[in-house]
Amino acid sequence: MLVEFAPAKLNLGLWILGRRSDGYHELLSLVVPITLGDELLAEPDRQLRVVYEPPHEFVPDLVSMAARELQEVVGGPYGAKIVVRKRIPVGAGLGGGSSDAAATLRLLCQVWQCAVSHEQLYALAQRLGSDVPFFLLRKPALLRGRGERVQPVPLVLPYTFLVLYPGFSISTAWAYAQLRCSERLRAEPALPWEELLPRLAHEPELFGRYLSNDFEPMLWAEYPQLRQLQRELIQEGAFYAGVTGSGSAIFGIFETEAQAHAAAQRWRGQAIQSFVCQMYREVG
Repeated sequence: MLVEFAPAKLNLGLWILGRRSDGYHELLSLVVPITLGDELLAEPDRQLRVVYEPPHEFVPDLVSMAARELQEVVGGPYGAKIVVRKRIPVGAGLGGGSSDAAATLRLLCQVWQCAVSHEQLYALAQRLGSDVPFFLLRKPALLRGRGERVQPVPLVLPYTFLVLYPGFSISTAWAYAQLRCSERLRAEPALPWEELLPRLAHEPELFGRYLSNDFEPMLWAEYPQLRQLQRELIQEGAFYAGVTGSGSAIFGIFETEAQAHAAAQRWRGQAIQSFVCQMYREVG
């Protein structure tokens, strides 16, 4: 079986600029892929089958949707057995479903040995979901629009992330509804990206100065336990901590891997899951 890694993501900064006339929200986000991820395996089969390990029923099932969309593009009686080994918590703002969908597109192109252009794959990714184009790229990026406009950025972070999953999920649709955004779009925050991005790698204090997540005030009010987790990450030595996406996962950023592992001990034996990881970087 061929294997493909599907990384999770962290929104290091997320700004909601308003609600558009089409019902979607306009946003700006600085996003990085991380080494926490799912693993997909696939081999040719007479039919299309998707197996989740551990068993889980997803509605919608983005892996099945991605496979069927690709089937339509390449034509012919293609089938495959796809095994998805889940490690990314569900409903945590980590993008697991979208990443699995993008990994499915890449993986089946190999399994079926089909020549599909990057433009065709990108168009498929856009139809599948707002985050899927980012995961097709798997590189640090600024996201705009509803998240489908992906601008790769030269960001390399030497830090270690500690991701905490509190044991419950948060509906993205519900979270956006709580924002009660105006349909009058505001301008992007005037951040000096060209100057800021290279400095983030060696000036940790810039994270708290420039980056934030517009979901956090609402989430702190609705889920005070998330606010408490953020405080505890800072107490344990994180120089920056916040929500990824619309939650429920919280992440802290540490200067060293040893610090992150030491901090993770605070939640050992609790219902909270912890993951120590780095920024994901493509090999080769």
